[in-house]
Amino acid sequence: MSDLEPKPEPIPDPVNQLAPEEDDDDEKPTKRERRKIEIKFIQDKSRRHITFSKRKAGIMKKAYELSVLTGTQVLLLVVSETGLVYTFTTPKLQPLVTKTEGKNLIQACLNASDDPSPDDDDAQAQAHAQAQSQAQAQAQAQAQAQAQAQAQAQAHAQVQAQAQQYQQHNDMHYSQNAYSGQQINNAFIGSDQGGYAYGDGTGFQ
Repeated sequence: MSDLEPKPEPIPDPVNQLAPEEDDDDEKPTKRERRKIEIKFIQDKSRRHITFSKRKAGIMKKAYELSVLTGTQVLLLVVSETGLVYTFTTPKLQPLVTKTEGKNLIQACLNASDDPSPDDDDAQAQAHAQAQSQAQAQAQAQAQAQAQAQAQAQAHAQVQAQAQQYQQHNDMHYSQNAYSGQQINNAFIGSDQGGYAYGDGTGFQ
């Protein structure tokens, strides 16, 4: 074979031949996808406490943002499994968690059983009825005490009035007796003077 004859071109090796790179930037997500968490009770106590702390802080922040951005009155109450109470309240609703009545109501709700039975309902109804009966009895006792106090005040006023009348009557009787005594003395003096007779004008008969 002479040098002028054309040489056959080498056949490309399909194994060694590299495929052109494809632009797959469009297929890559611009943001990292969030890992979806299955919403169910966390059995591990340590993980459960960590989750509670993070999510409690997050929901408190959301409640604050909601109140500021929209002017909404917000009351958020979170109670941990250990019984710690966390609250976020706007000023108008703050008495619900600071006053004694609100605290007692929250505590009563926390002490209630998760699944109230009919017996619990009956017990609550009986307790409510007893509370009403006690309130009525107290109201009646107060009314009776007020009535007795009024009766005593009236009796005292009557005694004072009678005493004043008796004193006035005695004063009038004393004045009349004094006046009668003066008349008797005058009459006695007059009759005594009338018993003397003058004869010649120089002495007694």
